[in-house]
Amino acid sequence: MTHVLVRVNFEEFEKWKAGFTAASSLRQQYGSQGVTVYRSSDNPNQVVIVGAYEDKQRAQQMFQSQEFRAATKRAGLTAPPEVTFLDEAFKLPA
Repeated sequence: MTHVLVRVNFEEFEKWKAGFTAASSLRQQYGSQGVTVYRSSDNPNQVVIVGAYEDKQRAQQMFQSQEFRAATKRAGLTAPPEVTFLDEAFKLPA
């Protein structure tokens, strides 16, 4: 399993949310195990998404796909998303 951190800037939250929600089948097609969305408290037109994917290569293919680019365009992004792949280093209980 791999995790992905994605920072997204958009025109309007509800438009982005509708587009992101509609793209759930695209994420599932590329092995998404689920996502958590955090909205910036300093910028209401920015979110950070943490997603889990079965396989890093499949996730990379999604972010490079034409379907992904079309979905981001429909969602009203103002810039390309910033995508970072994460490897777990360690966990602490608190």
